[in-house]
Amino acid sequence: MEREELSRLQGRRVIAGHTVRATQARLLEKSAAEHQAALQKIRQGGVATRVRILVNHDCCPACRAIEGAYDFDNAPALPIEECSHPMGCRCHYAPVLDRFGP
Repeated sequence: MEREELSRLQGRRVIAGHTVRATQARLLEKSAAEHQAALQKIRQGGVATRVRILVNHDCCPACRAIEGAYDFDNAPALPIEECSHPMGCRCHYAPVLDRFGP
């Protein structure tokens, strides 16, 4: 393989890497907005008393550390920035339904 062709291919890889990172950043921003909307929907629903963060079975240590139930005002923002999973943060909010009766 000639030197010029090799340089051209390496340049494509670098550009492609930046494109992938930019796409991941856009998805992360979109995901953050979707998570905030989900949290607000749970809060305004009137049925849940708190919110629970659910994690996948193969999540990273940072996500595993935040798993559990929180008051609405103390819930960590999703997606977790410290997440080290190759697929990114896959945590999500779920309502805590512990009221009895109508």
